Amino acid sequence: MKKLFLFIFLFITILCCESQQSAYYRYWIQFTYKRGSEYTLDNPSNYLSLKAILRRQKQNIKIDSTDFPVKQEYIDSVLSKGFAIVCSKSKWLNGITIAISDTSIIKKIAALSFVKRTEKTFNPNISKGNKLEAKIFQKKKILNTNNGYGNAFTQINMLNGIWLHKAGYKGEGMVIAVLDGGFQNVNTIPAFSQAWNNGQILGAKDFVNPQSDVFSENYHGEHVLSVMAAYDYDKFIGTAPEASYWLIRTENTVSESPAEVDNLVAGLEFADSVGTDIITTSVGYYKFDNKQRNYKYHDMNGKTCRASIAETMASRKGMIVVNSAGNEGDSPWHYIVAPGDADSIITVGSVRTSLERSSFSSFGPTADKRIKPTVCALGSNTAVINENGEVSSNNGTSLAAPVIAGLTACLWQAFPNISCNGIIELIKKHASKYDSPNNEIGYGIPDFYASYMDAIESSKGLLTNGDLVQVQASPAQDTLNVEIDRGILGRDPELTLLASNGKKILTQKISEVHTRLLLTDIKAGEYTLEVMLGDITLYKQKFTKQ
Repeated sequence: MKKLFLFIFLFITILCCESQQSAYYRYWIQFTYKRGSEYTLDNPSNYLSLKAILRRQKQNIKIDSTDFPVKQEYIDSVLSKGFAIVCSKSKWLNGITIAISDTSIIKKIAALSFVKRTEKTFNPNISKGNKLEAKIFQKKKILNTNNGYGNAFTQINMLNGIWLHKAGYKGEGMVIAVLDGGFQNVNTIPAFSQAWNNGQILGAKDFVNPQSDVFSENYHGEHVLSVMAAYDYDKFIGTAPEASYWLIRTENTVSESPAEVDNLVAGLEFADSVGTDIITTSVGYYKFDNKQRNYKYHDMNGKTCRASIAETMASRKGMIVVNSAGNEGDSPWHYIVAPGDADSIITVGSVRTSLERSSFSSFGPTADKRIKPTVCALGSNTAVINENGEVSSNNGTSLAAPVIAGLTACLWQAFPNISCNGIIELIKKHASKYDSPNNEIGYGIPDFYASYMDAIESSKGLLTNGDLVQVQASPAQDTLNVEIDRGILGRDPELTLLASNGKKILTQKISEVHTRLLLTDIKAGEYTLEVMLGDITLYKQKFTKQ
């Protein structure tokens, strides 16, 4: 009898989580508090991974009751009211999503003293609709070769990410979680071989159907992943080819219901638990199969959709969240869609190669008048490796988001002690519209290498401590020996000698690690030596020529 019960339980569980095509209703059950939790702040290792704890410690983020798991006592009480299966849990929002066939038990559940609210998130009787963000339109593109990057060169070079790679930062040691609708053929496509061989694919998790194979599901996540992780020299190099990745399926690509919002919340919390640094997701919600559940513009305030609330929470836990803005720019709606309205995340819009907003790219402001999108990247004719392993080009803010996410990982790799919010501010500060942001393209198009150099200057002062630049004068001061760590800089700085009146005496490119500057023809007097990289001062020092 016990074996038969176990078989039936597992069979029903599979049906429940199979997809929203089952005959089960789904409900979100939110609890009022976590009073009397068995967990304590003194022992976070009981409910958080070491990586998650270390991320919080590094950024001085306090562990609090939102990190406590949902009370099992409450879950058991809900299940005691009638047949129900728990499909997902949220410790941040203190609730669970259940699947039931008999909706009459909801009244019993709602009457429990610790239940704050109940909400139907899926009705199996509502016809299926089309996805918002799953629409990226394939268009074959002629292969180019650009410094080994192939077709990917344009989208990375637009953000000055090539120099970041040349400086040695390609995402190594950073963990990126990709939340999407499926990762078709990622396990067989040659362009992902490097990632598999190097152990960069850390694992996969499916919150739509735990029994499914994410590599046989929808292609959308594969396209997104390729923008960052693919590596096929002379054909395609992604924005973070040395980062590590978690592949998390939260989207049912054949329907659109609030149940997927709860899948996304569960995916965000899972990403936290496995020590993720950056989360990128290309989903958007405002229109559902059940039109009565549609969001209105006033809901785009970052505080209405549970996915938006959870993405803000993820940021508060020390992760950088990157979310696509949506592809509704040409529609009557045209606004940002949730969870792109979340606070403290990077919401990414799309531009063309002309640097103008793609017409389909959703725009702001949010309902509470915040600038959105945050920044933009190439989302028109973005290069991808498609599900057949071929180089193609597609359209959508879905693809602009991972362009930004990958380079954000590279930037954070270079400066791991900067907080998640500090990295976001660096990105905004060196975007093309930083001084005059608007709701078409936000702060504009980032310059990741300028952000990198700014962080060097900010963290090193004028670098006179010799970390990057060392200058030694000979006893007679007929020469100056300059030593520069160019491997960190990625490109050639320029050395300038200024007279006391500010006049340039000489200028010289520094293309070698060791450079000798001859001063035999320079008159005695006061001078200033500057080493510049673009408009960034690496070194500045006054000296006297005898």
